[in-house]
Order: sequence, then C-alpha cells, then structure tokens
Amino acid sequence: MRDVTWIRRARTLLRQSAVMLGMGGLALTPGARADLPEHYTLQLQARTNLLGNESGAYNLKPGNLLAGSLQVPVVADGRVAFRLSITPEGPNAIWWGSDAAGHHRYVLPDLGEDARASDPGLNSDGVVAFAVTGATAVASNGIYLLRSEAPEDVRIVREPLGASDWSSLALNDAGQLGFRVTFNSVGRGYIVLTPQGAGWTTTYLAKEKTLDETSPYEFLYSPALNDLGQMAGVGDLAPGGSEYYQELRVFSADGTSRLIAQSRGRDAASPIYRFASVQPALDNLGRVAFIATARVGAGPNLTTVFLWDGAELRVVAQNGQEGIREVEFFPPDMNDEGLIVFRAIDSDGRRAVWVSDGRTLRRVVSEHDIVDSDQGPARIDQETPSGPVFAGSVSISPRGDVSVVAGLAPPDNDQEEWGTAIFVAQAYFAPPADGGVDGGPGDAGCDGGACPGEEDSGTPSCDGGACPGEEDSGTPGCDGGACPGDEDSGTPSCDGGECPGGGDSGTPGCDGGTCPGDEDSGTPSCDGGECPDGEDSGTPSCDGGECPGEEDSGTSRCDGGRCPDGQDSGPVDAGGAGPNPDTGGCGCQSTSSTAFLPWLLLGLAWFAARRRTSLSSL
Repeated sequence: MRDVTWIRRARTLLRQSAVMLGMGGLALTPGARADLPEHYTLQLQARTNLLGNESGAYNLKPGNLLAGSLQVPVVADGRVAFRLSITPEGPNAIWWGSDAAGHHRYVLPDLGEDARASDPGLNSDGVVAFAVTGATAVASNGIYLLRSEAPEDVRIVREPLGASDWSSLALNDAGQLGFRVTFNSVGRGYIVLTPQGAGWTTTYLAKEKTLDETSPYEFLYSPALNDLGQMAGVGDLAPGGSEYYQELRVFSADGTSRLIAQSRGRDAASPIYRFASVQPALDNLGRVAFIATARVGAGPNLTTVFLWDGAELRVVAQNGQEGIREVEFFPPDMNDEGLIVFRAIDSDGRRAVWVSDGRTLRRVVSEHDIVDSDQGPARIDQETPSGPVFAGSVSISPRGDVSVVAGLAPPDNDQEEWGTAIFVAQAYFAPPADGGVDGGPGDAGCDGGACPGEEDSGTPSCDGGACPGEEDSGTPGCDGGACPGDEDSGTPSCDGGECPGGGDSGTPGCDGGTCPGDEDSGTPSCDGGECPDGEDSGTPSCDGGECPGEEDSGTSRCDGGRCPDGQDSGPVDAGGAGPNPDTGGCGCQSTSSTAFLPWLLLGLAWFAARRRTSLSSL
C-alpha cells in the first residue's frame, strides 16, 4: 500500500493556501496543465455475484450485491470503499480495501427493515463515513464514523439537531464532513461539520428559502466538498420554464461565495442552458468540473462537461465532438493535478470512462476491453448488447488512479455472467525524455540521475521529498537541505541557493513548496449508481429518477415536490440540444486579490489543528 506522508500533505496545503484559501480573498490562479497518464492498468479489488453462479465472487461471498446507486471513493494510497445494499445477513454493509487484498466489511446492525446506509466517504487517514436513515429508532439514524483498522468502534454523529437525511455525504482529509442536510421535508442546506474537541462545529454554507427567507435559493442540488471545507453546488433561483434560472457557486465557511457559472436565463451570454442535477467536482485550488446542457438560440441541447479553470470556462467534452457521441449523466470527478474523469459513450456506441487534462481526452477503459481478473482474462461486457456495462460514477485519486465498476464476462462468451467488478485503474505516467521529474512508474528520480557517487535507483527521488505525484522516499536529500525529519546531505539545495537551471525557490525546498519548474502533487477528492440487479440501467438512475434513499445520480429535481426520501427525480433534461456553445461568455465572476500572508498563516494553522483533531475525535 502506498503511504501518504504528512510532509506531502503539508506541501500541498501550502500550495493551496498560496492559490486560494478564502473565496472572498485571493483571485483564483489557474493551475499548471496536468500530464495525462500514458495508460491505465486495472487492478481488481472485489467482484460481486449472485448466489449459484459458477464463477463465484472475489473478496466477497456470493450474495453480496451492490446498491442502486454507486459511489466508490478512491484515496491516494489506492484504498476504495463502497456500499452493499444486499448481504447474506440481510442488512446493508460497507466494504473497504486495497491492493486486491482488502476484504473488510461493516454490516449494519438490525435497525429495522427500512434502515439503509448511504454511499461511503473515505479519507487518507483510513476513516470511513456513511449515513444511516430509516432506522426504527430515531436515535440510530445519523452519520456513522469508523476507522478502517478498527471497524468495531463506531461513532454516530447526529448533527445538526432535527436533521432527517444526510445526502451527498463526503469526508475530507481534514476530517470534516460535508453534506446536504434535509429537515423532515421542510428544506435543505449545505453543511460542514468540523471536528472540535470531542464534538463538532456546525457551519451552514447555504440554505433554501424554506429554511432562511433571505436565501435566494428555491432548491439546492447535490454539492461537492474539498479539503479546505468549501462546497460547490448548483441552486435554482426561480422556477424553470423555457429558460432556467440557476447558478453554480463555491461556498466558504466564512460566509463568502464565488460565482462560477450561471444559466443563460440569468446571463444571456452564458453557454449553459441548464445544469445537470449531478454534483460537480471541486478541487483544492478552486477549479470546478461539472455537467450541463449547452444550447444556442432555440437549437437542441448538447450535454457537456465544463471546466472552470480559474480564468475561463472551457469545454472538456461534448456530445458530437472528439469521438464522443453522448456524455452520460453521472458526476465527474477531478484531482488537484487538473485531471478530470467522467463517463461517456463513444462514436461507435461503446461506453467508456475518460480522463482529460482539460484539453486532451484519453480513455481509461472501454466496453469490450480485455482485463485481468481472478478468473483470468475477462471482458468488460454485458449479456445484453444494449445494457450499460459500467455502474455509477467514477472517482480519481490525487495520483490519478480511477475507481471503475463494470460487468464482467468471459472473453469469448458475453452470455455468461461473471458478476460486477470493482477496479482501481492504476495510472502510469511515462518518464520524461530528459529523465527529469515524473510521477509514475519508471521514474529515474527528481534530479534525472542519482545522488553524488551513487547509481540512480529509479525510485521517486533520493532527496527526501518526492517527485510530484509520488510519495516521500524517506531518505536524506542530496540537495543540501533535507525534508523534515531527514539529515542534511551537505550539498547545495533548492532552498539555500539555486537548483540547477533555476533560481532560488524562496521556500524550504522539499517541505514548503517545490523546486523551480516542479509542481506539487495535490490531494484527494471523490463521488455514485447501480440498479438492484447489480447492473447499471444506463439512465441517470434505476427508475428514471433516483433509487429511493440514494444520492442525486444524474436526474433533474422533482417538479414542485419531493421524490422518495427527499431526493430529486424527474426528467434529466428539458429541451433539446444545439450548436456548440460559445465558451467565451459564461456569466462568471472573479474576486480581487488580497495579501497572501494572512491566508498562508491561516492554512498552516488549519493544517496543524487538523493533525491533532482528525483522528482524536473518533
């Protein structure tokens, strides 16, 4: 298992603070363009199957089946977690593991026949979080927290008082919980819970009008949480009709927010006709990826993956462009390196998972691909050609690994079911031609060679830090300073003089930022749908709306009412598609710059506090 060191997280935090801590303060600066992985190798984590199928299951007993919607977060060390809606014991369960060897389950106690668990959140400290609703005893409802290493020790959080549902639940690397809360059908709000001593501090980031008459929002859709405690979400400002009156904002705990984009009902220059009712993706640099329908004039709609990169709104993928026939209505995800993953059908009608750096598209895996499995070579396939082969949304880790859920069959017989597989698609980054910095296998070290008098080891680096996207090697540096906890090698360093070919970085080399020309590696992010028979229905959810009790899986909200358990349902989109949008006008805003130092100090204080509280509170 790849370890995530505190040194790397500190360096990442400094970079985040330097870019945009506090939405009302610094103007967002676009991050450097990420390198696309050269290719992906799929590693099987688990495989579910029905009782009686000869192929059995893997890392699970047959009879454990996936939920109606599916979210499989993947963190930096490759761990994943997912929900089982049916188990041999009867109740829901949460599974987590990594490196094809994990097979841990927490089975929900008998809380009543209507009790169910939500899709889980997972962070790099090994904490798992999920919400329970529908329990016979009201006191058994709430957010369940457990350590993956000690699942018998469960803590139940019932904040805020009066909550009846905790949807779109996410757990970040600061130990914060973010979700859309519902109060007995009265209204919804975006909430962040921050560990404080033995309890939690509750912060409302946004509310619907039914909870706060001063709010502009008629309805709030599923939000996304980043590691800075900020949330991105779409809100309806007025009922829709021939036009929609919606906006996408990033909300901060200090009460400020940043307008990212709005529909053309709010801004005639915007290319967005309507936002999809799936949650957006938000990284720690303030960039946002989301799905919306683009429309010009009275033309038809074009489903589009958009990226707000800090300077402009750009098209990542769109129906009818660059080999994509149709973008599917499942949440996208992105990491701090600027890599975006999503689902779409190609021009040949094959479903696929795609990755993009915001400019170039590359496949992670496609329908009919042959992959390794516990049964030997297997094909990503379904017994019904028109049936969707992938389930739910996809997630990406800080280093670019992607969680994928897909149906399996023998390579030569798609009529034989091998169940549903949960994979981690491991990213491979080709070494640069000059032997310089690389974040993937085969790297020759940050220095392109070796420490003086030594052969190049081929590991991430010999300088006590790590190449961008890789872990710290834990050895002393050959750079004259040392990463925290390492001895000084006594030779020149990036922090005391000048790195070869570059100027003084002005920061402490390995631990404060990066040597000139290098980028920081970034931190995690995450997000779900599969029908009760174990396979995805191909629509945003099993029933054309949402499966009861599930998160927003790609549909639009109910028309003036609530769907089962307070979630959205209804048609995915209203109206038809149109010519390519003009991405130059989006109704976007940016804020003015302020001093950097206060935010940097705040970020450092936040990081120090997080290390003390994120686990001690459990």
